[in-house]
Amino acid sequence: MQRRPADGKQDVRRLSAAGLAVRVAGTVAALGVLAYGQVADTNDLFPLGTLSQFATPRDLDGTVRSTYLLADTATEQGRRIPMNDRTIGVARAEVEGQLQRILDNPGLMQSLVDGYAALGPGREPIETLYLMRSIQQLEDGYVVGEPEEVELLRWDSTAEED
Repeated sequence: MQRRPADGKQDVRRLSAAGLAVRVAGTVAALGVLAYGQVADTNDLFPLGTLSQFATPRDLDGTVRSTYLLADTATEQGRRIPMNDRTIGVARAEVEGQLQRILDNPGLMQSLVDGYAALGPGREPIETLYLMRSIQQLEDGYVVGEPEEVELLRWDSTAEED
């Protein structure tokens, strides 16, 4: 607890030159990382970088794209698989953020199949996993018509075992 001088004013402690230098350097570093994240358009440095999913306005007459997974098992065809850390081991944002990488290297789909198997040992194994995209048309900000369903990638998990 600070003592008050006899005149009733509080003691004022000045920031040392070294303390000021540390604060300025920290501020410059944080602003530099923030600027890099914005220029490089990467979410890897969030919160000191862009979070592009919230940073772009939507065209009220544009489209909304949503990525999802479908799976075939021995007894069921086209079952929708939730994209979250409890079902496949990663969140939807992680899959969408790495979408081009997955499309360029389809073998990465096996990790989703493996995550599904590891997180649900009693579940029927996935034989084929489909990475899908739903495209909805907007008019004045409202969804119109039926969605367009596009298959982006098909991964046969049994091919890896051969």
